[in-house]
Amino acid sequence: METETKAGAAEKKIRKRADVPKIIRGAGAAVLCIFMICLPFISRYHEEPLTELTAKYFSSSSGYITDWFLYYKEIACIVCGLTVSALILAEVLTGKSRGRIPLLEKSNRPALILCGIYWVLLIISGLAAKHKEAVLLGMLKQYEGLLGVTAYLMLFLAAVNFFTKQNSRDLLTYAVLILSLFAGFWGVMEFFGYPLQETELMARLMSDSEHLAAARSLHSTSSNVHITFFNSNYFGGFCALMFPVTAAGALGCKEIGPKLMGLFAAALIACGAVLSNSSGGLYSVIGGGAMLAVVYIIYIARGLVNRKKAAAAFGVIAAAAVIGLGAALSDGAVRDRVRTVLENGGSEKLTREERLEKLSRDHFVLADVRAEKNELIMTDHAGSTVRVRAEDDGTGLTEVSYFDVSGRELETYEKDGYTFFKEPGLKNLSFKLSVSDRLYCELGYKAKLIFDVSGGRFRPFVHGSYTMEKINSYSGPEFFRTRLNMATGRGFIWGSTLSFIDKCLFIGVGSGNFVTVFPQYDLVSLLEVYKTPAMVVNKPHSWYLGIAADSGVLSLCAVLILLGIFLVRGFRSCVLCPVKDGSLHLRLGLYVSVIAFMAVGISNDSYPCVSPVFWVLFGAAWSAVSEKKKV
Repeated sequence: METETKAGAAEKKIRKRADVPKIIRGAGAAVLCIFMICLPFISRYHEEPLTELTAKYFSSSSGYITDWFLYYKEIACIVCGLTVSALILAEVLTGKSRGRIPLLEKSNRPALILCGIYWVLLIISGLAAKHKEAVLLGMLKQYEGLLGVTAYLMLFLAAVNFFTKQNSRDLLTYAVLILSLFAGFWGVMEFFGYPLQETELMARLMSDSEHLAAARSLHSTSSNVHITFFNSNYFGGFCALMFPVTAAGALGCKEIGPKLMGLFAAALIACGAVLSNSSGGLYSVIGGGAMLAVVYIIYIARGLVNRKKAAAAFGVIAAAAVIGLGAALSDGAVRDRVRTVLENGGSEKLTREERLEKLSRDHFVLADVRAEKNELIMTDHAGSTVRVRAEDDGTGLTEVSYFDVSGRELETYEKDGYTFFKEPGLKNLSFKLSVSDRLYCELGYKAKLIFDVSGGRFRPFVHGSYTMEKINSYSGPEFFRTRLNMATGRGFIWGSTLSFIDKCLFIGVGSGNFVTVFPQYDLVSLLEVYKTPAMVVNKPHSWYLGIAADSGVLSLCAVLILLGIFLVRGFRSCVLCPVKDGSLHLRLGLYVSVIAFMAVGISNDSYPCVSPVFWVLFGAAWSAVSEKKKV
């Protein structure tokens, strides 16, 4: 009897030990779900003083830059990354065999290896970076440094490990529905004049008593919806990511309440893509919806879903879409927004030559500008050239004179302190030299070109008192040279980024260092694309180019291989050989969501307001499509 009692106690003890990893996985799944719901809305006042480095690219009369929406999101990512890492370590230490740890299973080894390659190259690039102060937390106004990206990878691996059972996936489904409902609701509210960030509750959450007045004064200067995502394009990318998994997750709910709530949340998220004015986000939502529809038709044909219920659900969705779209388009503001988004920000569809021809009526349209010794040479697209020569007048002061391309001095006249030209081709060009040796150049734009001419050299002012040693010119691929305005100016940024990617084959410039290596102050391109020289490019406007620049092309290859393996596995488990189980709908939604984010990542950067959510969903999707199940 005593022996049996001891045996029972030992068996109970073994059973308790076996339950520990399950408890840890449940806790990890809960942590990831709570983090995902809260992250987009984490906003808090952060003040960072300008340093010698950051003052070269960002100006502020107060000497510091204020951030409300990004810094603490990155901090939250780092904290959550450390938390789930500790939970994974605890599971490894409490598990008796490697087979009991999902992350260590054979099917997940590619994820571990490729994430490891990416992380090692990220560290090496950071150690080799010229400006190490920006590596750990990233550059101002971006806040995605080495620690943040490391946290993304830990979130991904944790999601692979924790979202393996049906109960954890059900929890993820509800988290997705709640997040989409909140984000979509506040996106619509902001469009109609009730933004979340301007509420009294949010003001108190975003600041302490000292900065409460500043929080209350926050208001968006753009009509594009962004809520607490800092940028409307990021909110559009978020909508593209969340729509497929929200819609599919809602269809997979068994109870009618969550199902209707999820479909309503999906509708709100689709509206958010329109209201954000993000063309990439809207097109990805449309593409994701089309993919879902095609695969569900396949599921219906194979009998994987109930035909009658599916037909009823599609009928309700179609009717709601038609009614909702009709009601929305009856509002003039919404109708204008839809037209603007579909036209990618403008109704003009001109060739580059037609656009420059139109611009030249009121502007001196630069085709080339360069500094040679003590001369500044400027040529416009019509072929008119002026050579500005700086010389010492013998008293220590600088004086300037103006010549044509042949060296003949040009005829000028003075008006309001500016020097104008009698030459017809130079009618939109004028100069003014200040006593502080600054040469102001007026070309018909709102912002002037400013050059420092001390010492007889022409050096462009970026802003404030910082000057560039040389005037940069476009040196990227020829394809983008004639398409600088492509994708609302991204052609210029992509082409200029590719001009130095060949130096980042094995290691990159380091996290946070992109702004320091991008060929800033390319006057010709900036004026053509943005009609102002007063702009600093601090991001590549592409997730993929950002990876290549920060940690090298080799690390980009690791990420692309990781995504490629996922796409193949997902196509097999979601389309070719789908399994009728409790994760059927969620698996499909996650698969399409990752594809949608991959598409929108072509034209959108990675940022701490959206990317962490993607990495969590990507990890859950990887786990779902990697399961070995029979059809």
